[in-house]
Amino acid sequence: MIRDRSIICAVAGAILMTGCAAPPASSEPQGRVLAVDQVAGFWSLRGPDGARCQVSLANLVIDGVRPVLAENCGIPAATRAKSWRATANGFEMLAADGAVAMAFHRTGEDAFAATSGGFTLSRAPMS
Repeated sequence: MIRDRSIICAVAGAILMTGCAAPPASSEPQGRVLAVDQVAGFWSLRGPDGARCQVSLANLVIDGVRPVLAENCGIPAATRAKSWRATANGFEMLAADGAVAMAFHRTGEDAFAATSGGFTLSRAPMS
């Protein structure tokens, strides 16, 4: 009887712990990815031609995704991005249909580079 009770308690505890964990955004891949807080925040995006953009990567999950907001933006791929997800060594900005609009890999503590196109992203200064 005691053995059965300990099994029931163990299963109930596992269910409770799983139920309390925050669910990942539906757009996020499973497995090892960068921590969300290493990517979320305000960024300055710069193109190889000098085009600039202010990008905000939300930390919150809204409607199953982490939103992206591109402002003062002369970079069409960034303006198409509606959400983002962390990857193993960076993140991807996704269009409304879920297609990857831009992909980035980490180059430093507060810096990323696009996997193509010559774009760089650095943490925007707080004003």
